[in-house]
Amino acid sequence: MFALATATIESPDAYGGPANRDASRQANYPINLDGFGAPLPAVASNVSDLGIFATGQINFKEIEDLPQLGPLFNGTTCTGCHSQPSTGGGGLFINEIRVRNNTDPGPVHIFAADNMLRNGPQSQGGTPIFAGGMQAEPLGCQITVPGCQLSACQQEEVMKTTFDTDLPTCDPTSANFAGGGNCVVGRSALPLFGDGLVEAVSDQTLIQLAQKEPQSVQGVVKMVTENFLSTPHVARFGWKDDHAFLRGFAGDAYLNEMGISNPDNPVDTSSCALGVTQYGVALEDTGIEDTIDPDGEADIDRFSDFMRALAPPPTIPQNASASRGKNLFSQLGCAGCHAPSLTTASNPASLIPPSTGGIAISSTLNKDLANQTFHPYSDFLLHSMGALGDGITSGSAGPTMMRTAPLWGIRAKSVFLHDGRAGDIPTAISLHDGQGKAASQAFQALSTSQEQDLVNFLDTL
Repeated sequence: MFALATATIESPDAYGGPANRDASRQANYPINLDGFGAPLPAVASNVSDLGIFATGQINFKEIEDLPQLGPLFNGTTCTGCHSQPSTGGGGLFINEIRVRNNTDPGPVHIFAADNMLRNGPQSQGGTPIFAGGMQAEPLGCQITVPGCQLSACQQEEVMKTTFDTDLPTCDPTSANFAGGGNCVVGRSALPLFGDGLVEAVSDQTLIQLAQKEPQSVQGVVKMVTENFLSTPHVARFGWKDDHAFLRGFAGDAYLNEMGISNPDNPVDTSSCALGVTQYGVALEDTGIEDTIDPDGEADIDRFSDFMRALAPPPTIPQNASASRGKNLFSQLGCAGCHAPSLTTASNPASLIPPSTGGIAISSTLNKDLANQTFHPYSDFLLHSMGALGDGITSGSAGPTMMRTAPLWGIRAKSVFLHDGRAGDIPTAISLHDGQGKAASQAFQALSTSQEQDLVNFLDTL
């Protein structure tokens, strides 16, 4: 059941960020208080923290537009990638493309501002409805479509990233890959449910977890230094463990997925549309587009507020079959990487960076996140996955290295693994390679009923 409540949020007088251009009005925001996409229970019962969550949720759903958007981008809203089965979830499809020979570590940008508009101003019934022309569906010709007549911005993107529609899928174990052959990989967006708890786990806890894992499946700790910090921390977010904190994840995504510069990422990915107009509409803005507002937060901080307060996926009671599956999960060795439990730090506020304007998380949220044992079924560490690797190098994460995907909420997914190559859970398990191969082979040796028991268990998480 999903209960709806309203939180009256009175916004500050001025918000500079693009997602907040209409936030000066007072409104009642519906908040889902149960199920997927709900806030942490303690947040739901605290008016102040619920208001922060609600404001972040509204910003998370806001659709960006020209000239702040782009000029190169993969989506116009956070929910474009994080919507399944609710706001803050994973992707319904492959959201981005990476290229092996791209010297810029970011994604290939599929859309561009200079082919979004068409037909000029439009009206209906004498009322202007599209003053700058219609936005082409879906947001213009995609760079990934063979035969696309690439715009100037997209031509630049092809040159920078080495993307080509004829490139094969990366196979880190192939002779072509060993010989330096270029390749591409698709990635679907990861769910964000429970990520505030993940962020609140201390570095030392993850380091110690890696040390305790069996050598055959021992995970690798990846240290990263966020561009707003001077010291490295244990990464835990993204397919290749590229970020340690939600603020870093949000800022990176705002720039690289929507093309919106922000306090932590102030330089646009391109100036290809600077000074260009179509139908009288400017295609590219200048300066930092997501600015820090009087309350000490930018959009990327509000995105972080929302993600940080998201509750873990709701669980389902286990029947006899699922209970047998739980035992099989351990017997097969799956728990070696998919760690069932983690515990947060006693004072997460000492770990979690403040907002871009220096605002720390509330004392009540800090208390809600502290000393919490939760069950993500992931160690959030890197593992060598052989042919299941994505072929991309990201910092110390090599071509075969992938972060262990959390299994909580897996029943809400439609496709599985980083590029959606598996249409169901048994196929996803069978495709495990590298450090996951032994467990995969053990799974494939089970009887049909045992396989179903394991799937039934995973569907309760």
